[in-house]
Amino acid sequence: MEWWMSLSLFFAGMVILLLTGLPIAFAFLVVNMVAAYFFLGGLPGLMGVVTGVFTSITTFTLLPVPFFILMGSLIFHTGLGLNAVNVLDKWLGQLRGRLSILAILMGVIIGALSGSTIATCALLGTILLPEMLKRGYSRRMSLGPLMGVGTVDALIPPNALTVVFASLAKIDVGQLLMAGILPGIIMSALYLLYITVWCYFKPEEAPAYEVTSVSLKEKLVVTFKYLLPLGLIVFMVIGFIFLGVATPTEAAATGTLASFLLALVYRRLNWDILKKSVYDTLKVTTMIFMIIIVSNTYGEILAFTGAASGMTNFIINLAIPPMVIVLAMLVTVLLLGCFMETVAIMMITLPIFMPVIDGFGYNPIWYGIVMLIALETGLITPPFGVTLFVMKGVAPSEITMADIWRAVTPFVIIGLLCIALLIAMPFLVTIVPGWMGMK
Repeated sequence: MEWWMSLSLFFAGMVILLLTGLPIAFAFLVVNMVAAYFFLGGLPGLMGVVTGVFTSITTFTLLPVPFFILMGSLIFHTGLGLNAVNVLDKWLGQLRGRLSILAILMGVIIGALSGSTIATCALLGTILLPEMLKRGYSRRMSLGPLMGVGTVDALIPPNALTVVFASLAKIDVGQLLMAGILPGIIMSALYLLYITVWCYFKPEEAPAYEVTSVSLKEKLVVTFKYLLPLGLIVFMVIGFIFLGVATPTEAAATGTLASFLLALVYRRLNWDILKKSVYDTLKVTTMIFMIIIVSNTYGEILAFTGAASGMTNFIINLAIPPMVIVLAMLVTVLLLGCFMETVAIMMITLPIFMPVIDGFGYNPIWYGIVMLIALETGLITPPFGVTLFVMKGVAPSEITMADIWRAVTPFVIIGLLCIALLIAMPFLVTIVPGWMGMK
Protein backbone atom coordinates (compact mmCIF):
# COMPACT_ATOMS: atom_id res chain seq x y z
CA MET A 1 0.00 0.00 0.00
CA GLU A 2 1.25 3.51 -0.85
CA TRP A 3 2.39 5.64 2.08
CA TRP A 4 -0.27 8.29 1.46
CA MET A 5 -3.02 5.67 1.54
CA SER A 6 -1.84 4.33 4.89
CA LEU A 7 -1.57 7.84 6.31
CA SER A 8 -5.03 8.74 5.01
CA LEU A 9 -6.56 5.65 6.62
CA PHE A 10 -4.90 6.42 9.97
CA PHE A 11 -6.11 10.02 10.00
CA ALA A 12 -9.60 9.20 8.74
CA GLY A 13 -10.09 6.54 11.42
CA MET A 14 -8.77 8.85 14.12
CA VAL A 15 -10.97 11.79 13.08
CA ILE A 16 -14.09 9.63 12.94
CA LEU A 17 -13.45 8.27 16.44
CA LEU A 18 -12.71 11.74 17.84
CA LEU A 19 -15.97 13.06 16.39
CA THR A 20 -17.84 10.40 18.38
CA GLY A 21 -16.55 12.01 21.58
CA LEU A 22 -14.13 9.23 22.43
CA PRO A 23 -11.17 10.49 24.51
CA ILE A 24 -8.02 11.10 22.45
CA ALA A 25 -5.99 8.31 24.09
CA PHE A 26 -8.67 5.69 23.46
CA ALA A 27 -9.23 6.90 19.90
CA PHE A 28 -5.53 6.38 19.20
CA LEU A 29 -5.63 3.01 20.96
CA VAL A 30 -8.43 1.73 18.72
CA VAL A 31 -6.66 2.96 15.57
CA ASN A 32 -3.40 1.41 16.77
CA MET A 33 -4.96 -1.98 17.49
CA VAL A 34 -6.74 -2.15 14.12
CA ALA A 35 -3.63 -0.97 12.26
CA ALA A 36 -1.40 -3.42 14.15
CA TYR A 37 -3.69 -6.31 13.26
CA PHE A 38 -3.78 -5.52 9.54
CA PHE A 39 -0.27 -4.13 9.00
CA LEU A 40 1.83 -6.03 11.55
CA GLY A 41 0.69 -9.59 10.86
CA GLY A 42 -2.49 -10.21 12.85
CA LEU A 43 -2.20 -11.57 16.38
CA PRO A 44 1.63 -11.30 16.53
CA GLY A 45 1.20 -7.62 15.69
CA LEU A 46 -1.25 -7.17 18.55
CA MET A 47 1.16 -8.94 20.91
CA GLY A 48 3.87 -6.56 19.76
CA VAL A 49 1.65 -3.61 20.66
CA VAL A 50 1.11 -5.03 24.15
CA THR A 51 4.86 -5.52 24.61
CA GLY A 52 5.44 -1.98 23.38
CA VAL A 53 3.17 -0.65 26.13
CA PHE A 54 5.75 -1.55 28.75
CA THR A 55 8.83 -0.45 26.83
CA SER A 56 7.34 2.96 25.96
CA ILE A 57 6.86 4.07 29.57
CA THR A 58 9.66 2.21 31.36
CA THR A 59 12.15 4.92 30.52
CA PHE A 60 14.22 7.12 32.81
CA THR A 61 13.34 10.30 30.90
CA LEU A 62 9.66 10.10 31.93
CA LEU A 63 10.31 9.97 35.68
CA PRO A 64 10.23 13.79 36.09
CA VAL A 65 6.56 13.82 35.03
CA PRO A 66 5.02 12.45 38.28
CA PHE A 67 7.56 14.38 40.37
CA PHE A 68 6.71 17.71 38.71
CA ILE A 69 2.98 17.04 39.03
CA LEU A 70 3.28 16.04 42.70
CA MET A 71 5.43 19.11 43.43
CA GLY A 72 2.89 21.41 41.79
CA SER A 73 -0.03 19.73 43.56
CA LEU A 74 1.62 20.07 46.95
CA ILE A 75 2.43 23.75 46.44
CA PHE A 76 -1.08 24.42 45.16
CA HIS A 77 -3.07 22.51 47.81
CA THR A 78 -0.96 23.82 50.71
CA GLY A 79 -1.46 27.41 49.56
CA LEU A 80 2.26 28.10 49.25
CA GLY A 81 1.83 29.26 45.67
CA LEU A 82 -0.90 31.75 46.57
CA ASN A 83 1.26 33.04 49.43
CA ALA A 84 3.97 33.88 46.90
CA VAL A 85 1.40 35.68 44.74
CA ASN A 86 0.21 37.70 47.75
CA VAL A 87 3.80 38.79 48.35
CA LEU A 88 4.08 40.05 44.79
CA ASP A 89 0.75 41.84 45.25
CA LYS A 90 2.17 43.79 48.19
CA TRP A 91 5.16 44.94 46.10
CA LEU A 92 2.95 46.24 43.27
CA GLY A 93 1.42 48.93 45.49
CA GLN A 94 -0.46 51.67 43.59
CA LEU A 95 0.90 50.64 40.18
CA ARG A 96 -1.52 51.35 37.33
CA GLY A 97 -3.08 48.14 35.99
CA ARG A 98 -1.82 46.26 39.05
CA LEU A 99 -4.46 43.51 38.85
CA SER A 100 -3.66 42.81 35.19
CA ILE A 101 0.04 42.70 36.04
CA LEU A 102 -0.71 40.47 39.02
CA ALA A 103 -2.63 38.14 36.67
CA ILE A 104 0.49 37.76 34.53
CA LEU A 105 2.78 37.13 37.51
CA MET A 106 0.28 34.75 39.11
CA GLY A 107 -0.20 32.91 35.82
CA VAL A 108 3.54 32.44 35.36
CA ILE A 109 3.90 30.94 38.86
CA ILE A 110 0.80 28.71 38.76
CA GLY A 111 1.25 27.79 35.10
CA ALA A 112 4.86 26.74 35.57
CA LEU A 113 3.78 24.43 38.39
CA SER A 114 0.68 22.99 36.71
CA GLY A 115 1.83 23.02 33.07
CA SER A 116 -1.80 23.24 31.96
CA THR A 117 -3.02 26.33 30.12
CA ILE A 118 -6.66 25.38 30.60
CA ALA A 119 -6.26 24.74 34.35
CA THR A 120 -4.40 28.04 34.80
CA CYS A 121 -7.08 29.98 32.90
CA ALA A 122 -9.90 28.41 34.91
CA LEU A 123 -8.17 29.07 38.23
CA LEU A 124 -7.23 32.67 37.43
CA GLY A 125 -10.69 33.37 36.03
CA THR A 126 -12.27 32.12 39.24
CA ILE A 127 -9.92 34.00 41.60
CA LEU A 128 -9.11 37.29 39.86
CA LEU A 129 -11.83 38.04 37.29
CA PRO A 130 -14.60 38.99 39.78
CA GLU A 131 -12.21 41.35 41.61
CA MET A 132 -11.01 42.97 38.36
CA LEU A 133 -14.55 43.63 37.14
CA LYS A 134 -15.55 44.91 40.59
CA ARG A 135 -12.68 47.42 40.50
CA GLY A 136 -13.90 48.81 37.18
CA TYR A 137 -11.32 47.17 34.90
CA SER A 138 -12.39 46.98 31.27
CA ARG A 139 -13.17 43.60 29.79
CA ARG A 140 -10.03 43.91 27.65
CA MET A 141 -7.78 44.40 30.68
CA SER A 142 -9.62 41.76 32.73
CA LEU A 143 -10.04 38.87 30.32
CA GLY A 144 -6.95 39.28 28.11
CA PRO A 145 -4.18 38.75 30.71
CA LEU A 146 -6.01 35.81 32.30
CA MET A 147 -6.07 33.93 28.98
CA GLY A 148 -2.85 35.20 27.43
CA VAL A 149 -0.51 34.24 30.25
CA GLY A 150 -1.26 30.57 29.66
CA THR A 151 1.04 30.70 26.65
CA VAL A 152 4.02 30.94 29.00
CA ASP A 153 3.05 27.72 30.82
CA ALA A 154 5.00 25.39 28.57
CA LEU A 155 8.14 27.54 28.63
CA ILE A 156 8.96 28.34 32.26
CA PRO A 157 10.22 25.22 34.09
CA PRO A 158 9.50 23.19 36.07
CA ASN A 159 6.57 21.73 34.16
CA ALA A 160 5.55 18.28 33.04
CA LEU A 161 4.33 19.31 29.59
CA THR A 162 7.87 20.02 28.38
CA VAL A 163 8.97 16.58 29.58
CA VAL A 164 6.12 14.96 27.65
CA PHE A 165 7.02 16.95 24.53
CA ALA A 166 10.68 15.93 24.81
CA SER A 167 9.70 12.29 25.27
CA LEU A 168 7.38 12.25 22.24
CA ALA A 169 9.88 14.19 20.10
CA LYS A 170 12.81 12.08 21.39
CA ILE A 171 14.97 15.06 22.32
CA ASP A 172 16.94 15.90 25.48
CA VAL A 173 14.62 16.76 28.40
CA GLY A 174 17.11 18.90 30.30
CA GLN A 175 18.06 21.00 27.28
CA LEU A 176 14.42 21.59 26.33
CA LEU A 177 13.57 22.66 29.90
CA MET A 178 16.47 25.12 29.96
CA ALA A 179 15.81 26.36 26.42
CA GLY A 180 12.36 27.65 27.41
CA ILE A 181 13.59 29.99 30.15
CA LEU A 182 14.73 32.96 28.06
CA PRO A 183 11.79 32.83 25.58
CA GLY A 184 9.42 32.54 28.56
CA ILE A 185 10.95 35.63 30.17
CA ILE A 186 10.78 37.54 26.88
CA MET A 187 7.13 36.62 26.34
CA SER A 188 6.20 37.55 29.92
CA ALA A 189 8.04 40.86 29.56
CA LEU A 190 6.14 41.64 26.33
CA TYR A 191 2.84 40.91 28.09
CA LEU A 192 3.76 43.25 30.95
CA LEU A 193 4.95 45.92 28.49
CA TYR A 194 1.67 45.75 26.57
CA ILE A 195 -0.39 46.11 29.77
CA THR A 196 1.74 49.00 31.05
CA VAL A 197 1.65 50.92 27.76
CA TRP A 198 -2.08 50.33 27.21
CA CYS A 199 -2.92 51.46 30.76
CA TYR A 200 -0.77 54.57 30.27
CA PHE A 201 -2.69 55.66 27.17
CA LYS A 202 -6.07 54.27 28.34
CA PRO A 203 -6.07 54.78 32.13
CA GLU A 204 -9.86 54.47 32.28
CA GLU A 205 -9.56 50.77 31.37
CA ALA A 206 -7.64 50.02 34.59
CA PRO A 207 -8.75 52.63 37.11
CA ALA A 208 -6.60 53.19 40.18
CA TYR A 209 -8.04 52.30 43.56
CA GLU A 210 -6.97 52.63 47.15
CA VAL A 211 -4.57 49.93 48.25
CA THR A 212 -3.63 49.25 51.85
CA SER A 213 -0.18 50.69 52.47
CA VAL A 214 2.43 48.14 53.43
CA SER A 215 5.73 49.14 55.03
CA LEU A 216 9.06 48.16 53.49
CA LYS A 217 9.81 46.07 56.57
CA GLU A 218 6.61 44.05 56.16
CA LYS A 219 7.31 43.55 52.45
CA LEU A 220 10.79 42.23 53.20
CA VAL A 221 9.51 39.96 55.98
CA VAL A 222 6.84 38.27 53.82
CA THR A 223 9.32 38.04 50.92
CA PHE A 224 11.83 36.13 53.03
CA LYS A 225 9.06 34.09 54.64
CA TYR A 226 7.04 33.03 51.60
CA LEU A 227 8.68 33.98 48.30
CA LEU A 228 12.34 33.06 48.74
CA PRO A 229 11.68 29.51 50.02
CA LEU A 230 9.52 28.84 46.97
CA GLY A 231 12.25 30.32 44.79
CA LEU A 232 14.68 27.92 46.44
CA ILE A 233 12.54 24.97 45.31
CA VAL A 234 12.54 26.26 41.74
CA PHE A 235 16.32 26.71 41.92
CA MET A 236 16.72 23.15 43.17
CA VAL A 237 15.09 22.04 39.91
CA ILE A 238 16.30 24.54 37.32
CA GLY A 239 19.63 25.36 38.97
CA PHE A 240 20.63 21.76 39.56
CA ILE A 241 19.91 20.85 35.94
CA PHE A 242 21.74 23.93 34.63
CA LEU A 243 24.79 23.41 36.83
CA GLY A 244 24.97 19.74 35.88
CA VAL A 245 24.58 18.70 39.50
CA ALA A 246 21.57 16.49 38.76
CA THR A 247 19.68 14.97 35.87
CA PRO A 248 16.11 16.25 35.24
CA THR A 249 14.75 13.24 37.12
CA GLU A 250 17.03 13.78 40.13
CA ALA A 251 16.31 17.51 40.15
CA ALA A 252 12.55 16.88 39.99
CA ALA A 253 12.79 14.42 42.90
CA THR A 254 14.85 16.92 44.92
CA GLY A 255 12.36 19.70 44.25
CA THR A 256 9.46 17.46 45.27
CA LEU A 257 11.22 16.53 48.51
CA ALA A 258 11.85 20.22 49.19
CA SER A 259 8.16 21.03 48.67
CA PHE A 260 7.25 18.31 51.20
CA LEU A 261 9.71 19.73 53.73
CA LEU A 262 8.51 23.29 53.13
CA ALA A 263 4.88 22.27 53.64
CA LEU A 264 5.91 20.59 56.91
CA VAL A 265 7.82 23.66 58.09
CA TYR A 266 4.78 25.89 57.45
CA ARG A 267 2.55 23.26 59.10
CA ARG A 268 0.37 23.09 56.00
CA LEU A 269 0.77 19.37 55.33
CA ASN A 270 -2.00 17.14 56.63
CA TRP A 271 -3.52 13.86 55.61
CA ASP A 272 -6.27 15.46 53.51
CA ILE A 273 -3.82 17.61 51.49
CA LEU A 274 -1.46 14.67 51.04
CA LYS A 275 -4.32 12.50 49.80
CA LYS A 276 -5.49 15.19 47.33
CA SER A 277 -1.97 15.76 46.02
CA VAL A 278 -1.25 12.07 45.50
CA TYR A 279 -4.66 11.51 43.88
CA ASP A 280 -4.10 14.42 41.46
CA THR A 281 -0.65 13.08 40.64
CA LEU A 282 -1.95 9.56 39.95
CA LYS A 283 -4.83 10.84 37.82
CA VAL A 284 -2.77 13.21 35.65
CA THR A 285 0.25 10.88 35.39
CA THR A 286 -1.94 7.95 34.31
CA MET A 287 -3.56 10.12 31.64
CA ILE A 288 -0.18 11.35 30.35
CA PHE A 289 1.40 7.90 30.34
CA MET A 290 -1.63 6.46 28.54
CA ILE A 291 -1.20 9.13 25.88
CA ILE A 292 2.53 8.40 25.57
CA ILE A 293 1.84 4.66 25.20
CA VAL A 294 -0.57 5.08 22.30
CA SER A 295 1.54 7.82 20.73
CA ASN A 296 4.66 5.65 20.63
CA THR A 297 2.72 2.76 19.11
CA TYR A 298 1.22 5.15 16.57
CA GLY A 299 4.72 6.31 15.62
CA GLU A 300 6.00 2.76 15.30
CA ILE A 301 3.12 1.78 12.99
CA LEU A 302 3.70 4.88 10.85
CA ALA A 303 7.36 3.91 10.58
CA PHE A 304 6.64 0.23 9.79
CA THR A 305 4.11 1.01 7.05
CA GLY A 306 6.44 3.57 5.49
CA ALA A 307 3.89 6.37 5.98
CA ALA A 308 6.27 8.45 8.13
CA SER A 309 9.29 8.10 5.83
CA GLY A 310 7.11 8.58 2.73
CA MET A 311 5.64 11.80 4.09
CA THR A 312 9.09 13.01 5.23
CA ASN A 313 10.71 12.35 1.85
CA PHE A 314 7.80 13.96 0.05
CA ILE A 315 8.04 17.14 2.13
CA ILE A 316 11.84 17.37 2.01
CA ASN A 317 11.90 16.95 -1.77
CA LEU A 318 9.33 19.67 -2.41
CA ALA A 319 10.67 22.60 -4.44
CA ILE A 320 9.85 24.95 -1.57
CA PRO A 321 12.28 26.70 0.81
CA PRO A 322 12.57 24.68 4.06
CA MET A 323 11.56 27.65 6.21
CA VAL A 324 8.28 27.97 4.30
CA ILE A 325 7.52 24.34 5.13
CA VAL A 326 8.42 24.92 8.80
CA LEU A 327 6.06 27.91 8.87
CA ALA A 328 3.31 25.78 7.30
CA MET A 329 3.85 23.19 10.04
CA LEU A 330 3.51 25.90 12.70
CA VAL A 331 0.32 27.22 11.08
CA THR A 332 -1.05 23.66 11.17
CA VAL A 333 -0.32 23.51 14.91
CA LEU A 334 -2.04 26.88 15.46
CA LEU A 335 -5.14 25.69 13.60
CA LEU A 336 -5.27 22.38 15.50
CA GLY A 337 -5.06 24.36 18.74
CA CYS A 338 -8.52 25.70 17.97
CA PHE A 339 -10.01 22.23 18.33
CA MET A 340 -7.71 20.05 20.47
CA GLU A 341 -5.72 20.03 23.69
CA THR A 342 -1.94 20.43 23.55
CA VAL A 343 -0.90 16.82 24.17
CA ALA A 344 -3.34 15.52 21.53
CA ILE A 345 -1.80 17.84 18.92
CA MET A 346 1.69 16.67 19.86
CA MET A 347 0.65 13.05 19.45
CA ILE A 348 -0.69 13.65 15.96
CA THR A 349 2.04 15.92 14.59
CA LEU A 350 5.39 15.07 16.23
CA PRO A 351 5.88 11.62 14.61
CA ILE A 352 5.67 13.39 11.23
CA PHE A 353 7.15 16.81 11.98
CA MET A 354 10.33 15.81 13.83
CA PRO A 355 11.78 13.64 11.02
CA VAL A 356 11.20 16.59 8.67
CA ILE A 357 13.03 18.96 11.03
CA ASP A 358 15.93 16.48 11.27
CA GLY A 359 15.93 16.10 7.48
CA PHE A 360 16.24 19.86 7.01
CA GLY A 361 19.06 20.00 9.57
CA TYR A 362 17.29 22.39 11.97
CA ASN A 363 18.04 22.29 15.69
CA PRO A 364 15.29 20.12 17.27
CA ILE A 365 15.54 22.02 20.58
CA TRP A 366 14.91 25.30 18.75
CA TYR A 367 11.95 23.85 16.89
CA GLY A 368 10.62 22.31 20.11
CA ILE A 369 10.36 25.70 21.81
CA VAL A 370 8.88 27.39 18.75
CA MET A 371 6.29 24.62 18.43
CA LEU A 372 5.44 24.81 22.15
CA ILE A 373 4.66 28.52 21.73
CA ALA A 374 2.56 27.74 18.65
CA LEU A 375 0.73 24.99 20.57
CA GLU A 376 -0.16 27.31 23.45
CA THR A 377 -0.99 30.26 21.17
CA GLY A 378 -3.37 28.04 19.21
CA LEU A 379 -5.35 27.41 22.39
CA ILE A 380 -6.16 31.14 22.69
CA THR A 381 -6.64 31.91 18.99
CA PRO A 382 -10.16 33.17 18.07
CA PRO A 383 -12.72 32.08 17.24
CA PHE A 384 -12.42 28.46 18.42
CA GLY A 385 -9.41 28.32 20.77
CA VAL A 386 -10.15 25.85 23.57
CA THR A 387 -9.10 28.28 26.33
CA LEU A 388 -11.59 30.88 25.09
CA PHE A 389 -14.49 28.56 25.91
CA VAL A 390 -12.98 27.78 29.31
CA MET A 391 -12.95 31.52 30.07
CA LYS A 392 -16.55 31.83 28.87
CA GLY A 393 -17.46 29.06 31.30
CA VAL A 394 -16.01 30.82 34.37
CA ALA A 395 -16.89 34.41 33.36
CA PRO A 396 -20.13 36.18 34.35
CA SER A 397 -23.05 35.71 31.96
CA GLU A 398 -22.82 39.27 30.61
CA ILE A 399 -19.37 38.52 29.14
CA THR A 400 -19.85 37.61 25.47
CA MET A 401 -17.59 35.60 23.17
CA ALA A 402 -16.98 38.82 21.21
CA ASP A 403 -15.59 40.40 24.41
CA ILE A 404 -13.30 37.41 24.87
CA TRP A 405 -12.10 37.51 21.25
CA ARG A 406 -11.28 41.23 21.46
CA ALA A 407 -9.48 40.84 24.78
CA VAL A 408 -7.28 37.91 23.75
CA THR A 409 -6.29 39.15 20.27
CA PRO A 410 -3.33 41.33 21.46
CA PHE A 411 -1.91 38.33 23.30
CA VAL A 412 -2.23 36.15 20.20
CA ILE A 413 -0.32 38.83 18.30
CA ILE A 414 2.39 38.84 20.98
CA GLY A 415 2.63 35.04 20.72
CA LEU A 416 3.07 35.25 16.95
CA LEU A 417 5.62 38.03 17.44
CA CYS A 418 7.62 35.78 19.78
CA ILE A 419 7.55 32.96 17.22
CA ALA A 420 8.84 35.37 14.56
CA LEU A 421 11.52 36.62 16.97
CA LEU A 422 12.78 33.10 17.71
CA ILE A 423 12.79 32.22 14.01
CA ALA A 424 14.81 35.36 13.23
CA MET A 425 17.12 34.91 16.24
CA PRO A 426 17.32 31.20 17.10
CA PHE A 427 20.21 31.84 19.52
CA LEU A 428 17.58 33.11 22.01
CA VAL A 429 16.54 29.46 22.36
CA THR A 430 19.92 27.77 22.21
CA ILE A 431 21.97 30.16 24.37
CA VAL A 432 21.00 28.71 27.77
CA PRO A 433 21.45 25.03 26.73
CA GLY A 434 24.75 26.17 25.22
CA TRP A 435 25.85 27.49 28.62
CA MET A 436 24.95 24.10 30.07
CA GLY A 437 27.32 22.46 27.59
CA MET A 438 30.14 24.69 28.79
CA LYS A 439 29.87 23.50 32.36
